[in-house]
Amino acid sequence: MLSFIAFVFLLGGGSRSDVVSLPWLRGGALLFAFWAASQMKQADWHRIRVPLVLLLGLIAWMGLQLVPLPPGIWHSLPGREVIVEIDHLLNQPDLWRPLSLAPSQTLNALLAMTVPLAGLLLAASVPSDEYFDVMLGLVAVACVSALLGLVQIISGATSPAYLYRITNQGDMVGLFANRNHHAVFLACVTLLVAALLRDEFMRKRKRVALVGGLLFAGVLLTSMTVFIGSRAGFASGVVAFAIGYVMIVRAWRSEPSGRSVSREGTGGKRLPSPARRVLLFAPPILLLSFFGAALWLTDRTTALSRLTEKDVADDLRVQAWSTVQAMIDTYWVWGGGFGSFQGLYRVFEPDALLQQAYFNHAHNDWAELLITGGLPFALVALATLLWFGLAFVRGGTSNLVKGHRGDVRLPILVIVLILGGASLVDYPLRVPSLQVMAIALILFLCCPKPMITSRDSA
Repeated sequence: MLSFIAFVFLLGGGSRSDVVSLPWLRGGALLFAFWAASQMKQADWHRIRVPLVLLLGLIAWMGLQLVPLPPGIWHSLPGREVIVEIDHLLNQPDLWRPLSLAPSQTLNALLAMTVPLAGLLLAASVPSDEYFDVMLGLVAVACVSALLGLVQIISGATSPAYLYRITNQGDMVGLFANRNHHAVFLACVTLLVAALLRDEFMRKRKRVALVGGLLFAGVLLTSMTVFIGSRAGFASGVVAFAIGYVMIVRAWRSEPSGRSVSREGTGGKRLPSPARRVLLFAPPILLLSFFGAALWLTDRTTALSRLTEKDVADDLRVQAWSTVQAMIDTYWVWGGGFGSFQGLYRVFEPDALLQQAYFNHAHNDWAELLITGGLPFALVALATLLWFGLAFVRGGTSNLVKGHRGDVRLPILVIVLILGGASLVDYPLRVPSLQVMAIALILFLCCPKPMITSRDSA
């Protein structure tokens, strides 16, 4: 799983269909998927049967959108009137066409499902006593991405540190092509940092190097969600930091008595109350001081400065919403085809909104879900949300904030909410690397694999 995470974050940080690394990413994902399937036992297949059926149902619907339909059926579908008129003008009214109005893009979406499928199978093979290692791997990837973002800023907009040809040049995008996706990812991983720190504080023998590294990661990732310049990422970072901070404080206050952070195998006495209070309030105070100083000393565009700025792209999203609603009204039953939004929008685009920039997505993935996938896709999404909610409730909601060592309920729930909320204004779950992270974490929460080894309970 760790190898696959490194692989997909290196090659799968963009959502465009023309990213050069996609053939390598999808071919490698197939190899990972075949390997994972060969290692799974019957109990593993039974344990993940619901998410697997939901994912295969989505794949099947993508495939059905590529099946050619008789002219009589195709012409009766809503949103095809312009093409029907063109067929009659060209004296070709009897052409068989697939349901998708952008078959090549739908085929691309179908091929893209190799990555989440591999992520699902690999996550299913990870025993619950190794979730700590996977989460630590995601923290390491996030730190690498954050530091790469700093290199990109220092070396300039034309720096070879940018991994994608079409990207937010001059911004800290890290391993991604889009700064919004980068910021949301760092906010999500901040919650994993909090969960790992909480587990360390609950140990009798704490690992000082690991605690120090996680504290550094928490400060780095939280800071970057501000300086990347993404407002959605900033809002996600605030939520992640607040909830993670409460988790850590609850664990720190109830840490095993007579011990404090020490080297492995040694112990120290608990810090006196005044010192503990200072350390308790130090993180938010230091972060606020750091943000204030950085904003004062630099003229860089940050998420805070953008809160009061007028953004042309945001204006376009607001102006285009009535057009998006018209597209929903037209295609909500059968959909226009996965990946077809950009082409469909040109059919509906009013003259007043014509400009050099193109509107590649609805910037509301819940709305685009209905436009491209129609009612069948919406039903799969609703079934997925229902399954996740029921699985979460079955796992228990008592003592949710304080938790216990290895408890992933609260951080994963908040990560799912962050990704769902970000999808209201953006499209983070179209990025392969974020898809894999989300699927792995959801399986860890809803379909945990029994432990195969017993971790040291010290």
